[in-house]
Amino acid sequence: MDESTFDALAGQYAGVDIDVGAGDGRFVLDRAARRPERLIVGLDPVAEALADAANRVTRRRTRQENVLFVIASVEQMPPELAGKFDRVYVNLPWGSLMRGLMVGDIEILEPLAAIGKPGAQYRIILNLRVFSDPVPLEVQDLPETTVEYVHEQLTTRYQACGLEVTSARLLEHTDLERLPTTWARRLSHQRPPPSLEVRAERRL
Repeated sequence: MDESTFDALAGQYAGVDIDVGAGDGRFVLDRAARRPERLIVGLDPVAEALADAANRVTRRRTRQENVLFVIASVEQMPPELAGKFDRVYVNLPWGSLMRGLMVGDIEILEPLAAIGKPGAQYRIILNLRVFSDPVPLEVQDLPETTVEYVHEQLTTRYQACGLEVTSARLLEHTDLERLPTTWARRLSHQRPPPSLEVRAERRL
């Protein structure tokens, strides 16, 4: 889909949201059902993960016209998406996306910031369970992401990439129960450590 086609589609709706690292697409489908006046985009580099959700929105009985899936990584963000979104969600990411958000990596933050309109609202939820024993080898070198760490270290890194951190707080398992993602459902049945929510705003 080229930029003009995307703009024409987006123009039919009151606003445009994106779920970055959409996984199996459950959050996208849920939000699209709850907010039919908005276009909801799901972005993930793994096409197989989104296959069931993509098939669902095209079936007659379960069709959702306000859903669009994009197969791409943050590091290779399609330029057509620059400055298109009012709200950006990142729910319990893994891999390079999680790592980049936890350390404030410019290669993750800059393309993530670039897709937001001026004033766009960002909500990032990080899974702190990765720091529980046994800590996975691939995250052992990451700094423990606390509320204090966000304010003392990440705020300036996010700001340098165009994202103004407005709040950071811990989410308990009851908060995760209300988050419509497959990972959240699994984590909500477990006890602390909780997840961390960071909210930010797009600033030019």
